[in-house]
Amino acid sequence: MVTLTIDGKQVKVEEGTTILKAAEKLGIKIPTFCFHEKLQPVGACRMCLVEVEKMGKLQVACATCVSEGMVVRTDTPQVRTARRGVLEFLLLNHPLDCPVCDKGGECELQNQVFKYGSDKGRYAEQKRRFIADPKSKYDDLALGPQIIRNMNRCILCRKCVRFITEIAGETDLGTFGRGSRTEINALPDIPVDNPYSGNVVEICPVGALTSKSFRYRIRVWETEPSASICPLCGDGCNITVWSKDQKIYRITSRRNDLIDEGFLCDRGRFGFEFVNHPDRLKQPLVKKDKEFLSADWDEAIKLVASRFEAIKRRSGADSLAGVGSPKLTNEENYLFQKFFRVVVETNNIDHRVDSKHPLPDPNFKAKNHIFGMTNSISQIEKAKLSFVLGCDLQKEHPIITLRVIKSTRSGNALIVANPQRTTLSKFAQDELIYQRGTELVLLNSIAKVIIQEKLFDADKTTLSADQMDRLQENVQAFESGEVSQVTGIDPEKIKKIAQTLAKAESVMILSGKEIIGHAENTKIIDLLQDLLGLTGHQNKDNCGVNLLWEHCNSQGALDCGLLPERLPGRIHLSDGVFRKGVEKIWNAKVKEEPGLDFDQMLKSALQGKIKAMYIAGADPVSTSPDGNLVKEALKKLEFLVVQDTFLTETAKLADVILPGVSFAEKEGTFTNVEGRIQKLKKAFEPLANSKEDWQIICLLAQAWGYDFDYTSPAQIFKELVKVSPIYAKASWEDLDKMENK
Repeated sequence: MVTLTIDGKQVKVEEGTTILKAAEKLGIKIPTFCFHEKLQPVGACRMCLVEVEKMGKLQVACATCVSEGMVVRTDTPQVRTARRGVLEFLLLNHPLDCPVCDKGGECELQNQVFKYGSDKGRYAEQKRRFIADPKSKYDDLALGPQIIRNMNRCILCRKCVRFITEIAGETDLGTFGRGSRTEINALPDIPVDNPYSGNVVEICPVGALTSKSFRYRIRVWETEPSASICPLCGDGCNITVWSKDQKIYRITSRRNDLIDEGFLCDRGRFGFEFVNHPDRLKQPLVKKDKEFLSADWDEAIKLVASRFEAIKRRSGADSLAGVGSPKLTNEENYLFQKFFRVVVETNNIDHRVDSKHPLPDPNFKAKNHIFGMTNSISQIEKAKLSFVLGCDLQKEHPIITLRVIKSTRSGNALIVANPQRTTLSKFAQDELIYQRGTELVLLNSIAKVIIQEKLFDADKTTLSADQMDRLQENVQAFESGEVSQVTGIDPEKIKKIAQTLAKAESVMILSGKEIIGHAENTKIIDLLQDLLGLTGHQNKDNCGVNLLWEHCNSQGALDCGLLPERLPGRIHLSDGVFRKGVEKIWNAKVKEEPGLDFDQMLKSALQGKIKAMYIAGADPVSTSPDGNLVKEALKKLEFLVVQDTFLTETAKLADVILPGVSFAEKEGTFTNVEGRIQKLKKAFEPLANSKEDWQIICLLAQAWGYDFDYTSPAQIFKELVKVSPIYAKASWEDLDKMENK
């Protein structure tokens, strides 16, 4: 540790800490333009100049490391004069158009001029001008689909270029020219359209870079910010929703170093327009004579309750089924499965509609608890080797991808194995492009090399003698020539990968859709576990097998019991002690026999055994690999209810449509891919006559004569905590305090 004095206050910090960070520890704010927490410091803007005793000139606080006994002064007359000088130089050519600049109200240059600048300028010459289009007086230049540049406002902090190269690992933005003619630009005919391009707008301290979707639409101070969670993938990025009059105008990051480090992908940043879409469902619809007619809530709810009750009396409770969604909140999914188990009295519930094959049985490898990620997102960058298998990581999990890229920048290795080349390939030490569906053959051949070449340490392996015998027996069936023909991978390449896996200090495996939806997914993940055990990596720090669920609350849907054979907490129905405890809390009996999963529901519907179905938040006709089969099965039903925000292809088949709301109109929690519970807050009230999904379920239960008298998501969450051992330590009140912890 190093002890120094800043503005008369002593502070102890780690060796290598900069003056800027040491001052922050004391609550002393040193102004900056070019500094960003996650970028390498460059000391370009000189705004953070400070006095350091025994140094002859002012030093940049962002790039000067502390030393023992150092004495720093951050607000002396010399420092203030220097900062005024920096601002005066920046304003020599910067247009004084704050009233029309889109950054007005949140511009760092504007703020610092108010604090340190002068209200008079000494420069009388004509300002330099970058003319993007001689016909335009605004000098705006589109660098990509979303990014608009006005070079005249740029202060050349270069944060945008540094982000693109250092964090995103892209090269589609650069610095051109020299001196006063230096400009930020893209190469000709190569637009800035990488998946993270919107971050350059957010980190730009002035109005040089703006986004097409937000610029000049509204002043930022007219909007209301609300804390929320991105609903467009399973990473769980923290976001701020900026809205007014029930309309979202933009989304920005809300930094959480454990997940997103303050960055968003463009899908999460710009993909909110569905909330504002004019085709949103705003009132209940009832089908009469093959046409949808508007109905009030009382009519729609009574119709659903009466039809479901009549079918239950005639054909039994198991003739009814419910399909929830990994896009609904934990509270909504918990209430949905409780409704079907308690009110309808069936375990025919599921949420897995996007995979042709069912997801892995949550019971497999139960001793190792493989239900999702076994590591955290922040641990990814610490693994000496990341092995991405069966996952187009940037498309499926763009922010986790940034962690993998960060890991490679630190010198850690990356192996990518997929049926096709992905954008992550350029960062990989080795890449395997195998024939689709041959993952099991490929992994067995890798295991065989490790065993035959004796690449493992017998003293460190965690496999039992029986497990080792079974593994050796299994891999004997795979000959190198046959493996090469089946997988399309050269035997020497397989040997090299096996050596890398065996020798790595720590190995983290990341698997996505190709593995989760594989016909032999359980065997594959068992084998991945065995590979880690064989090489001594199982249960070590920064090692593990990680299943990356796709949707924003896929993990939460599993945890909340939206499965035909499992209660909340992923506890099997056959666990009598646990089931009795749940029954006591619910004050109702729960069937012990597992219900039907989604695939089984479809088959039963085609056979006429499932008579009615309630689908909430899902569109299986559009998202299922076999949409035609889904459509055929749903048409066979006597009665179909769909609860959604749009008239989807599935909703078009419904007898009753109940209008739910988007993530911006509800409060609740999502559980991200690493199992982190996070709260989203309501940005504005539900549109028109739509309702929050949990409220709809309560209305339906009450119409059926049951006491679902919940008044808020908080109340539902507190019951979930009592029921689910996974969430037993969670607290609704503490969720707001959990960022970066």
